[in-house]
Amino acid sequence: MERNKILYLTSAMDNNSFKNYLKGWSVSPNLSNQNFHNKLIHALALSYDVDVICNRSINKHFKHKKLPAEIVKEGDIYWKYLYTTRNKIAKFFHLWKRIKKITLFDQNIIVVDTLNMSLLKKAIKIKLKKHIKIIGVCTDNPKNISFTSKHYQNKLLALGRLLDGYIVLTEKINELYNKRNKPFIKIDGVSDTISDNNERIVEGDYIYFGGSLMKEYGVYNLIEAFKKLNREDIKLILCGHHVNKDSLNNATKDNKNIEYLGPVDYAANLSLERNALLTVNPRPQNERIDLYSFPSKTLEFLANECLTVAVDNPLLKEHYEDCIIWSKSGDENDLYVALEKALSLSKQEKEKYIKLGKEKVMQYTSPSKINELLTKLISENFFN
Repeated sequence: MERNKILYLTSAMDNNSFKNYLKGWSVSPNLSNQNFHNKLIHALALSYDVDVICNRSINKHFKHKKLPAEIVKEGDIYWKYLYTTRNKIAKFFHLWKRIKKITLFDQNIIVVDTLNMSLLKKAIKIKLKKHIKIIGVCTDNPKNISFTSKHYQNKLLALGRLLDGYIVLTEKINELYNKRNKPFIKIDGVSDTISDNNERIVEGDYIYFGGSLMKEYGVYNLIEAFKKLNREDIKLILCGHHVNKDSLNNATKDNKNIEYLGPVDYAANLSLERNALLTVNPRPQNERIDLYSFPSKTLEFLANECLTVAVDNPLLKEHYEDCIIWSKSGDENDLYVALEKALSLSKQEKEKYIKLGKEKVMQYTSPSKINELLTKLISENFFN
């Protein structure tokens, strides 16, 4: 039976292309957007043929001034990479032409990242020209995007409210975008059935965090909590993006057991998680962030069978309260207490946390479960 077709507009890439893309950066790009949309695309591809239009971002920190157009086929997914240049005028005026050139617009529905202004505008343009419905993927409040103006944030939100359906991570995001009561689904995230590749990147025992290394996401409190452990036999390994290297170096320079590995590709990140003694998400409680952004990094840890410490969070506790060692807050003392507790667990206690965490996260966020929810949303509201 012929499958319905979806056009997915995003900056996310297939994993091999993203691994090569990482090599071009002198600073660390955000990995969370890449990982979430990549996994959502694969969940959709269980039931649909998916054409991904990928608009890669490059700037002065990228060693090449342009990237060529190319197409990569992965199962039922066609990853269609647009020609990309640093030239801002060329970016603005030629994006529509590049999208038309690389796809036939024979899809039944559009899915778009609502935090990507250029692709959101083009999705609406396709909708008006081709009469194709749009589902927006809403992962955060535009006001939480760093280094953007208030005008840009307001424009992004206004455009995001013009769509025909939504995939959201929290109820508050739905309230923010879905002012016209359009069909929607709420998901915690999408979790992989992680591969069994256990190749070690770091030798010895270590605690691991990979994600945003901005101060507001708790990395510096984690560093101080690790120092309090005073364990010469354990390292703290950090990977991630948005890093201020001077601040990070100042925070870690007196401790030889803390290492920053820079940005790593998806497979390397999973290997670092899988082989860690303990994974930690130090993201502190912050209403501005917590209302609109689900801490999906923690779910990635659970899916990868990691013993996990996280800061108390109502969104996480709804389904995963018994799977995680909780820190009362994100301050260094509470994190230290949680780290001590996790490290002192018996082998049997650790295995219990790990087993339950894997079961729960796959119950709610496995690709097949998310596909079921997506198929219900699409079939009942757009193809009936």
